[in-house]
Amino acid sequence: MKNLTFLLTLIVLFSCKQKKEPDNSIDLTAITEPSEPNLSELGAEVMYIQLETNESCIIQQIDKLIYESGTFFILGSINPYVESPDKDAPPPPPMMPKRSVYRFSKTGEFICQIGQLGKGPSEYRYIHEFLYNRSNNTINIYFLNEIKEFSLDGVWEKNITIDSDEVISLGYTNNQFLGFIDNSAGQNEYSFVLIDANGKVLNRFENKYKFSISKNAIIYPSECIFYQYNGILHCKEMHSDTIFSFDNGIFIPKYILKQGEAKYTPDLRKEYIFENNNRDKIIIQKNSFESENYLFFQYRLKDRGNCFIQNKSDGTRYLVNNDTGLVNDMDNGPNLKIQNTLTVDGVEYLVSWINAFELKAHVTSEAFKNSTPKYPEKKKELEQLANGLDENDNPVLMLVKLKE
Repeated sequence: MKNLTFLLTLIVLFSCKQKKEPDNSIDLTAITEPSEPNLSELGAEVMYIQLETNESCIIQQIDKLIYESGTFFILGSINPYVESPDKDAPPPPPMMPKRSVYRFSKTGEFICQIGQLGKGPSEYRYIHEFLYNRSNNTINIYFLNEIKEFSLDGVWEKNITIDSDEVISLGYTNNQFLGFIDNSAGQNEYSFVLIDANGKVLNRFENKYKFSISKNAIIYPSECIFYQYNGILHCKEMHSDTIFSFDNGIFIPKYILKQGEAKYTPDLRKEYIFENNNRDKIIIQKNSFESENYLFFQYRLKDRGNCFIQNKSDGTRYLVNNDTGLVNDMDNGPNLKIQNTLTVDGVEYLVSWINAFELKAHVTSEAFKNSTPKYPEKKKELEQLANGLDENDNPVLMLVKLKE
């Protein structure tokens, strides 16, 4: 009886240990060259949302989009150069784009701007990141070591100073923040800090990817990818092969990404790969996100923007050249360059956007006029939408309902 009890204890302990292992393995080496899948292979319906343009809201480029509380929150930027320099004049000094967060209804009407650019206590000089805080239904704007909290109507409520000046990106988790520390020099003791709602550091996590740079440090905006799925924060570091979920202060392995010889290791970074002509031979991660049925991982390789897609149920894989996008056979509109996924009224969508002048040019092209899409009536609707746009209008959102 004692032996049986001991055996059952071992089985239970082993089973508990097994639950900590990743539940999925994604082989990025399974497809090396992109195909050109049609949009209808993944999507069941395509729709367009025209973002209202007025003097209070002018967006040249969308940098991030989230959908919460029945509305779109968009991080938009404009080029700071008001006038083009004279032909013989020297180029102007580099300037950071002006970034602001705007709120739109789910049909595209402008609601408000979140805060204002400026140097006052309630203003921000620049936006490094913005988050939706589920615990108190606010928008948090982060720059340097300060979080500025705003109501959904754009009214400043308070500032939160973080007890760490090394955090370069943030993710929201259970009324706390997970901050990632810049690893461009490879020598920081920690890679993540867990921060409470008041900015106090609760925990620090060891940097597992240390290296010694031989020349210049290389800074990547996507050194650590954060994304939300089902209300849980997920993350992946540049040199890691694992996507982790982060919940209740614990990193839990979720997906292993097999990268083969293209994996970007700390040793390659130490060797300063850009001087060794290896830049296009390694994977430089850009973004990751998921839906109920699909995992998406975007990266740069072979001088190409790749989007690897895997069906989480049956293992079907796609590799898309996201520089050109999914071929839009549904209404023969512009190809869909996948940016993210979002859920609207319980329905999951792929989301992208296109500048108004590009959309107008597309529908006046001979290729569009002579095309025969799967849904001809949708082609007519798209043409009417484009004809009603001014080329200087805000970008148009493209939402594609994912197949179940």
